[in-house]
Amino acid sequence: MRSTDFSLAPPQGRAGAMIVVERRFGRAPDARRARAARRELAAHLADSPGFLWQKSYRRSPGILGVASYFVDRDQLDHALVTAPTHLEPWMRLDGEHPTGRILEAEPNGYTNGVWRAEDGRMGHIERFTPTSVEAGRGTEPPRVAAASTDRPKGRPKTPKIRKGPDSATRPIADAHAMFVGATKYTGPTALIALSRIYYPMIARMVTMRGYVWFTTYYEFPFTLGTLAFFERRDDLLAFARMPGHRHLMQWITKDTRNGTAGYIRLHTAPETTGRGSAPAPDATGPAS
Repeated sequence: MRSTDFSLAPPQGRAGAMIVVERRFGRAPDARRARAARRELAAHLADSPGFLWQKSYRRSPGILGVASYFVDRDQLDHALVTAPTHLEPWMRLDGEHPTGRILEAEPNGYTNGVWRAEDGRMGHIERFTPTSVEAGRGTEPPRVAAASTDRPKGRPKTPKIRKGPDSATRPIADAHAMFVGATKYTGPTALIALSRIYYPMIARMVTMRGYVWFTTYYEFPFTLGTLAFFERRDDLLAFARMPGHRHLMQWITKDTRNGTAGYIRLHTAPETTGRGSAPAPDATGPAS
């Protein structure tokens, strides 16, 4: 169900802004230095005011990165301008070859069940979020629950990453939109049932136009979450409307047998929200 109040959501859902940065390294000595620099950067961000949550990650071949979530953009900017100067190569967010991107949360999102601040109910949103075309025309997007909730036919597939310009090794800076979300499942039985929906859905997602990269996170005892990055907001919304994802949302929210809570937040690049990139570093001061 739609909401602007994420006070009961996990830290990732309460974040108003996030930064994701990464670097590619080929040689073993470079990789060792990169791991040390990433640890220092992650520690600095985690110690900064407004920090909420963080995930360090590795992508093949030889890509190390970190995604950090903050209460709001101002506190994220403060963390960047106070970073040690020798970490500047990780935070080149402008120019021809940026190392990452700042993304800001949209005010409206999705919360359900015990994470829903308004009333704690499980339920569908009535309609999808409008695409840019629908918003421009002033037309309503389609309904979410219009299709059947029967499980899509076919055997589950292991995700296969497509090679080429849209493969999983696209620079993370290509992403101008992402979603972070999670579901609190009821136990092992629900997780087993989830696998029959989740893996075919992911196998389809990684082949979609505009897909950049995704990762998952786990929180004890039965919470699973996803971070997914897309080139454009409309590319992200195209995934949200695909039958597999729609079926997953309906399967979770039809009652509390499978899950008791969920949230989704969309983050978009500052240029789509009217705000510029991170402050430029002072010529003699810390890097942004």
